Amino acid sequence: MAKLPSSKGIFILALVLSFVTAFMVYKFLGSAVSKQPVQEGQVVLVAKTAIEPKTKITPDMIQEVKIPGEYVQAGTISDKSKVIGAVARDKIAAGEHITERRLYLEGKSVGFTGVIPSGKRAITLAVNEVTGIAGFVKAGDFVDVVVVFDAGTVGDNTSGLLLENILVLAANKETENGVVETSAKDAPKEAVKMGTVTLALAPDAAAKLVLAEEKGKVHLALRPYLPGTEAGGSFIVTPKDLVGVQVSPVQNSSKAESGGSSAPKTETVAPVAREVKPQTSSGGIKVIRGTKADIVSVR
Repeated sequence: MAKLPSSKGIFILALVLSFVTAFMVYKFLGSAVSKQPVQEGQVVLVAKTAIEPKTKITPDMIQEVKIPGEYVQAGTISDKSKVIGAVARDKIAAGEHITERRLYLEGKSVGFTGVIPSGKRAITLAVNEVTGIAGFVKAGDFVDVVVVFDAGTVGDNTSGLLLENILVLAANKETENGVVETSAKDAPKEAVKMGTVTLALAPDAAAKLVLAEEKGKVHLALRPYLPGTEAGGSFIVTPKDLVGVQVSPVQNSSKAESGGSSAPKTETVAPVAREVKPQTSSGGIKVIRGTKADIVSVR
């Protein structure tokens, strides 16, 4: 029968096994830590000073900082070329990370106000299939504006070129990027009829167009895609410019009788005056013969 080890031997054996186990756990944990990537600081862009909304960002407004990766906000930009020249959508506080959602980046819409050229104003003009060039005018095209006034407004029927080489910002609600704003995104598509055209005008030209639309009728003239050297400039046309001064047949015959005199011959016919005698007190019937009136007594 085998002899059992003494309690002292069991204690020594357990102590040895515990050291071996602890060493193995230490080696295992050390190898696992060594395989993990080393977390280093990440370079991000932050606002050097407070940036107000609708402000174009310049290099002196931002700075680069290095922070641990776990503290970097989602969408934070680290490339200066993307930020410089962009426009702030909202106010960015000093030290705040520059993120994509806080900027109007190049290639992304800044709303309709972003497509209005500097120094211009957007003016919407009501048109129909005729005055709006049958719907062929699109955003990005250039048009001339022709206005027609009737005789009751300016003394004679007139038509003239009011404005030329005007940029079209939108046709109906369709801008140059092709996005149509609708109240219901999933609404069924229907045939779009020409209703409005939005133009980019200088303030003084905008005032002229508003008055012309109020007092007359405005037509658009679509310019060619490639610029040309055609003559322009404002001008006025009246019916006399189209057909000349017309002479009536009576005036022509008068000129022939007067030997070609330019002054038409006219005849003045004096009105016939009728003399009416007052009715006598003896009584009778008034009888008018031509220009004379007699009283015929009745017995």
